[in-house]
Amino acid sequence: MRALHRLFHNLKRLAVDRAGGTAIFMSMAMLVLVASLGTAIDSGRGYLVRSHLSQALDAAALAGGRAVFSANRDADIRMFFNANFPATYLDSVVTGPTISVDANGENIVLSATAVVPTTFMRVVGLNTMTVKAETKVKRTNRGMELVLVMDNTGSMAGAKVTAMKNAATNLVNILYGSTETQNNFWVALVPYVATVNIGTGRTSWLTGYTASAYSPGTWKGCVEARVSPYEEDQAEALPSVKKWAPFLWITTKGITYTGSDGKVAKDSSGNTATGDNQWTPINQTASAGNAATGPNLGCGPAITPLQPSKAAALAAIAGMDAWSRGGTMANLGLAWGWRVLSPTWRGQWGGTTPITLPMDYNTALIDKVVVMLTDGVNQWYDYPDHPPGCAGIQSCKLPADADYTAYGRLSEKRLGTNVNGTATTVINTRMTALCTAMKQKGIIIYTIVLQENDTATENLYKNCATKPEYAFLSPSASDLAAIFQQIATQLSNLRVAQ
Repeated sequence: MRALHRLFHNLKRLAVDRAGGTAIFMSMAMLVLVASLGTAIDSGRGYLVRSHLSQALDAAALAGGRAVFSANRDADIRMFFNANFPATYLDSVVTGPTISVDANGENIVLSATAVVPTTFMRVVGLNTMTVKAETKVKRTNRGMELVLVMDNTGSMAGAKVTAMKNAATNLVNILYGSTETQNNFWVALVPYVATVNIGTGRTSWLTGYTASAYSPGTWKGCVEARVSPYEEDQAEALPSVKKWAPFLWITTKGITYTGSDGKVAKDSSGNTATGDNQWTPINQTASAGNAATGPNLGCGPAITPLQPSKAAALAAIAGMDAWSRGGTMANLGLAWGWRVLSPTWRGQWGGTTPITLPMDYNTALIDKVVVMLTDGVNQWYDYPDHPPGCAGIQSCKLPADADYTAYGRLSEKRLGTNVNGTATTVINTRMTALCTAMKQKGIIIYTIVLQENDTATENLYKNCATKPEYAFLSPSASDLAAIFQQIATQLSNLRVAQ
């Protein structure tokens, strides 16, 4: 500054030199030159401050968008802003950022102002300059095929299934926002128990199906597992390659049923049973719990394949319930979750599923995501009264055995063993193979193990998740809302709108 004042002093002396007209001209020219140079330098400082201000606002807005539903959102925004705009940068004084978020959490607007001290422009009376920056971020969802693979087994009854349904509902509401559909966004639901319900309209996928075997009722839609390797590394194979046997509980224990209409049911050979002690009424509702009976015993709600409607997704979630008997076979739910996402199955699902779905793996800007929840170990349920309704009835006294599942009964050794613990290990191994194969295809997997502290089960689901932070182990039912909200936020992709 001293040198600058000396320069202006000399220019002033030249200006009053009456003998030098040229000197006057030169002094004026130098004054203009210095003023222009000073303005350029100070303007450059202002530009640098504004540029850094904009960059800091962009980073803060993106961070805030990822935590848009978090109570710490504004604190996170300010933290990222401060980290990217150092205090007293070029001696500036910053006001802000101011934060504005709309009611749906879809649009975030940040602005900030910085007062920058000048250096050269002070000679013309301008001691500071003010620069402003604003950033707008729109929270938008990437194109996505999302499948919720949800445990509907009997152990989920009560607070667990209620919390699961509420949390899943919240996830769907966050991802759809206030609209009924989103561009390139589809949701599917795969409820599972010890079998999976593919829907009654898909009898062409079956082998050995006989409608009369379910008389006086009808087949509900559940299927048995295909033989290895068609539930693991060949899980994508279509029914034209390998079909499913329909799930049928009554035949293996020799029990027959009467319906509420009083009509008789027949055994697996088509013979009408005789003797009052061989009859038991059909009651295969979820509310029947462990006392349920019937050829569809333990069969939960049907798969909802990929579809675009928020209302349909919410209805499918609302339709879930806890279905007792059979046990837990989560690997089967995961296998059907894969089929819902596999491009091999494109055009197979019908209904409201677009014929273009599922899309190819690694389609640009399209994610394939599974969110999987369980509350139990993969195992048969060993109910003490086999078959149901036979306690104290001589004609029903058959050897005790575990319940019927998609792998039949434990005594049938379809998994190579009749020991429940060993069978659990086999199922877990098969599920691990499924997880690995799906992740190799680029499918993103989130896992939640609800109130289950079994070490092997926790390790199974931790290793199945795409990233360690995508596995949530042994939370309580009350934690589910926050977990599903966190997942929903992670699935939201942000872009700078302006």
